[in-house]
Amino acid sequence: MTQASSYRAESGSFPFRVRWWHALLFWLALNAYGFFERGGEPYPGYRPSPLQPPGWVFPAVWLSMSLVHLWGGVRLLNRGGAIAQRRALIGAQAATWALYATFNAAYFTLGSPILAAAWTVAFFILTAWSIALVRRDDRAIALSWVPLLLWTGFASVVGVHGALLNHDPLFGTPAVLP
Repeated sequence: MTQASSYRAESGSFPFRVRWWHALLFWLALNAYGFFERGGEPYPGYRPSPLQPPGWVFPAVWLSMSLVHLWGGVRLLNRGGAIAQRRALIGAQAATWALYATFNAAYFTLGSPILAAAWTVAFFILTAWSIALVRRDDRAIALSWVPLLLWTGFASVVGVHGALLNHDPLFGTPAVLP
């Protein structure tokens, strides 16, 4: 039995082995919009949270975390039936990647600090849930997602603070904090 066919034989696995270049193509596709949509601030007069790191930090952090996140995803897809909550995990991971792919549109294109905060908090919750689902079956995957959990936890605080500091033109809500 070849290595590729052994992956097919495993219960619940993908019909082919997922490789690093599949993950790279997936990441490039998800970032296509962000490569063209360059935000800095969502709209003129936007006040960033004083907790917010400088703008150059975000691409560096997200690139490194995305690489580790993708590694965990490739491992998840290739492990098949060895992971008890695999379907729920794949669903949670699909939702996190959907949030990742649409964040720039929600925050910069629509100019909504409320949507940005909601996306970030949802990403944090889904990441925590994913880690809880996989930790018993594959600690390496769980550990690969811990940096994402820490970053989105911090970013959730920053995002909620930013939403409270600013008017949201999409929803027409006023700033709550002075």
